[in-house]
Amino acid sequence: MANVRCLYKLIRLQKLLLPLNATSSRLAPLQPRPLTFLIARSYGKDEKKANLEDFRAREEQRERERDAADQAAEKASQKEAGGGGGLGAKGSESTGPEDDAKQAKVDAIRAKILDAALQHVPQQGWTRQAIILGAEESGYPSVVHGMFPEGGFALVSHFNGKCNAQLVESLQQKTDGGKQEVEDPLDFLVQAVRQRLEMVTPYKTHWPQAMALLAQPQHAPTALAQVLTLVDDICYYSGDRSVDFGWYTRRVGLATIMKMTELYFLQDKSPGHAQTWEFLKSRMDEAVQLQMMLSQTEGMTHTFQRSFNSAFITARNILGLGYNRN
Repeated sequence: MANVRCLYKLIRLQKLLLPLNATSSRLAPLQPRPLTFLIARSYGKDEKKANLEDFRAREEQRERERDAADQAAEKASQKEAGGGGGLGAKGSESTGPEDDAKQAKVDAIRAKILDAALQHVPQQGWTRQAIILGAEESGYPSVVHGMFPEGGFALVSHFNGKCNAQLVESLQQKTDGGKQEVEDPLDFLVQAVRQRLEMVTPYKTHWPQAMALLAQPQHAPTALAQVLTLVDDICYYSGDRSVDFGWYTRRVGLATIMKMTELYFLQDKSPGHAQTWEFLKSRMDEAVQLQMMLSQTEGMTHTFQRSFNSAFITARNILGLGYNRN
């Protein structure tokens, strides 16, 4: 009886398996895939990678073409604005004599426009509008104000540079290029600072605006370089050839006195600014006394001075003030 039951179970199992055999195509046993399948997959990856690299190469080429087109358009607009090309590229790196000549031409045009603009400062202030009027007066279209992205600061910086050059030329004439010894160095310094401040007199009303432009962080390096170069020139032609500890204190002291006197000058309403010049003389006398006290201080040992001298000379060279005059 048990054998009969087993037989029935086998029959039922066989009936159950018959439909599965009929659909063997769907449930066919897994066979190992040929090597060509793996090669095909690898080739597909390489193809995608190659396509991506081609895409990147095309995009980089398009970017280069766009940059070249932008540069060409910029040069064309500059040429139309100033008739010389590259007018707005002040300070650009020169790659040859031709570029140097072009840059010199640009600088000459800028100086001509700014010189003309100074005549409009008493009415317009240190503004872009004054530059536009100066350009039109010089025979250039008003759009060339784009040559001066610094705005009014370009005008202030030009004025300071021009006045500093005039003062240095005057000091050279008085001292025969620094060869003639100055009889009274203190009075020489006082007169030099006075002569420089008197150049501001025609623009006194709008000078606080100029000082505000000079104080802006983005303009500080240029403004500082102009001041330090000027005080170094004044000290040099006064007879100061030192490279000791006093080099730093004298020049920083002179720059401080100049700025203090400048602020006093703006508020002075006395005839001929007489009170300003008295203030300047008093500050100079105090600076000389302070310098004498420092030089006589016992705590200022030779080693201490020498270490400070090295640091200050290095700072002077970094600031570009360590040049030799002929």
